[in-house]
Amino acid sequence: MLKNKQFLYYSRLCVLGVRQDIAITLDEVAEAMFTSSRHCRTLLREMQALGWLAWSPKVGRNQRSGLYLNYSLPSLKAEIAQSMIAEGKYERALALIDNDQALFGQLLKKTSGTNRREGRLHIQLTYTRAFSPLLPHYAARNSERFFLRQIYSCLTQCDAFGNVTADLAHHWAFDENTLQWRFYLRPQLVFDDGSELDATTVAALFSRLKQRDVYRQELEHVVSIEAVSSQCVVFTLNQSDWGFAGLLADVRYAIQPVSQLEAAPTIVGSGVFRVQEHSGQRLKLEANGSYHGYRALADTVSIWQVPAPLVGREDTKGPASKATLDDAMVGDGGTCANYLSLSGSKAPDHRQRSRLEDGCLLALVNRHADLNVLQRRYLAQLFASDELVDQFRHTNSAIDVVPAYNLLPQWLKVASPCLVEPSLPARISIGIYRQQALQAAAQTVLHLLAQVGVQCDITVYAFDEFSRMAQEGALREDLLITSLNFDDNRPSSAFRWMLSNPVLYQCLASSEIEWLRCELTRIRQTQKLPDYLDQLEVIATALIADGRLLPIFHHQQVLNFDDVLKGVAINVWGWPELRDVWSED
Repeated sequence: MLKNKQFLYYSRLCVLGVRQDIAITLDEVAEAMFTSSRHCRTLLREMQALGWLAWSPKVGRNQRSGLYLNYSLPSLKAEIAQSMIAEGKYERALALIDNDQALFGQLLKKTSGTNRREGRLHIQLTYTRAFSPLLPHYAARNSERFFLRQIYSCLTQCDAFGNVTADLAHHWAFDENTLQWRFYLRPQLVFDDGSELDATTVAALFSRLKQRDVYRQELEHVVSIEAVSSQCVVFTLNQSDWGFAGLLADVRYAIQPVSQLEAAPTIVGSGVFRVQEHSGQRLKLEANGSYHGYRALADTVSIWQVPAPLVGREDTKGPASKATLDDAMVGDGGTCANYLSLSGSKAPDHRQRSRLEDGCLLALVNRHADLNVLQRRYLAQLFASDELVDQFRHTNSAIDVVPAYNLLPQWLKVASPCLVEPSLPARISIGIYRQQALQAAAQTVLHLLAQVGVQCDITVYAFDEFSRMAQEGALREDLLITSLNFDDNRPSSAFRWMLSNPVLYQCLASSEIEWLRCELTRIRQTQKLPDYLDQLEVIATALIADGRLLPIFHHQQVLNFDDVLKGVAINVWGWPELRDVWSED
């Protein structure tokens, strides 16, 4: 541990000059330090061992020794603070650098990665913004949904192909005669605060969710929810729903205490991690010792909020020496790639894993817009042009994108040729929420439309305000540019988006809403979950061909990491799988 007294004595030496050769006697050094020659000699040896200075003593009367101070006082402060941060002593480090938040953020970047202290594995990352409340019943951006998956569990799990597996429930069954779904819970389940998690808890939670406006459409066909025993909960429906078990795998249906729906002074979850701290400065998670499944390999995960200018993508192009998660790169609301680089191995063979996101950035034509079907198709043709993507890439080289022709990259490429070029309104208004990639896309659309004689007005909302106004049907802009990113339960996530997404329904006319809900009800009643995506592709294609949905591009999510991370891959949210991070050190 670096001693405060050594720093004090070094600060007294700085008046002699730093990073320059100094010819000086031992007595003169002792005088500068305000100490004895004997004590001075000891201090010089200690500080040289720490690498703070170089001391070359000369023997003989009036011989002048050599002294070289390696650090200016501010740089030494930063060096000591960096060591403190690496030891997890954040408050002391911040105090040492006089509460300099910008410098603190830079030091957090340099020390990010994996660290083992006292036998416990810690992960430290930086992120460009504070996280919203981590509650499943709140509208959540992409990164928040990732952390909801870490903090909570659902009754079931569902993969990208519609395969449903066990989570809190170990078995489930659907009786098509009684239209009842039964879920059998694992024995002795508890929340991460130790409180009981049984069928009564689950039944009470879903009964309350069903009463909320944001869940009403999805649970409209649920007639009753009953705990028939301490480990069995029964959902009675009024129509067949072969994919219901997969719907309950969605993060919106994560299991939490009922009381948390109204007030949550502290977050109580049921997942692999529990929340130890959630503030505007950092999110700190720790492994949940009462988790019902495999324990996370890491003991703690800290994500510090560092302003965006300090964590730009340019930092990822050099040697991998930091870990950074950037709001401009994480698919926040499904918008961008995500970079993680960690200090450790200096080997040049750095691994990189990437994936095309399960979704896209898209524009939706508001039902309030004065745009007919020909004009909408003409806009679709403009947005699908290579010119738009090329212009976006030219001005936003840090974001890797490919043109989107449907909601998912693997879906049918929709072309809406417009044989005649209809006249467009003189002005078109655009609404977005505050996110770097959305703002960049809106600017690109603005320039593209300017080339065809259309002026644009862009309104930027806070995410919560954008979501609330969409829920109320109060967004009046002609075009709403947003991002769509399906979760790990891709079939049920896509189905749920089409069934109840407020931005989508803000844009559809009443006849279109009636048609869409009729189609989704048919799918729910007749199709098994693995077949959902084929059916949903047809619906999406129809909405795109009609010019109601205008896909713009998909993002290439990228995860860079060194050999200090073992077996960790990028997930659908563009984050590393934190529960699987480990280190041999």
